[in-house]
Amino acid sequence: MSQRVAVCRLDALVDGRLLVEVEGVQDPLLVIADEGQVHVLDGLCPHQFAPLDDGPLEAGVLSCAHHGWRFDIATGRCPDSPYICLRRWPAMVEDGVVWTEV
Repeated sequence: MSQRVAVCRLDALVDGRLLVEVEGVQDPLLVIADEGQVHVLDGLCPHQFAPLDDGPLEAGVLSCAHHGWRFDIATGRCPDSPYICLRRWPAMVEDGVVWTEV
């Protein structure tokens, strides 16, 4: 059974992003606000587990700053390989707080 948890305040995002620890989730999550949408994704690159909060974001595609692996933030999928993806978590914003389900 899933549980709804607060992830962060929207105004805590730095340049539209924030890597956060969430109770009940082993690895950090990445919150991204882009073009009016809020996304919650796994916060570590599956390649070598580098944090994804500082990679470039262009046209909805986030690149890992360490080795260049790319991920579509709307789907979590790697445009270069259909077998590689980040988990997307449900994202809801209420009263300036980002929530997800764990």
